[in-house]
Amino acid sequence: MRKIGGINMNAIAQKKYAKEKINNERYCTVYKSLEESLKEVKEHREGKIHLDTWEEYLQKKRKKKG
Repeated sequence: MRKIGGINMNAIAQKKYAKEKINNERYCTVYKSLEESLKEVKEHREGKIHLDTWEEYLQKKRKKKG
């Protein structure tokens, strides 16, 4: 882990995770997650599914709050 502004980010991460009991188990492997993402991108390019742009995502999130 690198230092930012003289602060060891690894030390901050350890303190954060020590306070929170985090389950380190993933719901799937990194490979499986990447594979699913690539399938979504391929389907989007073929026009089979619509993926929201960042702006569309933010608009939907704002509507839910307000």
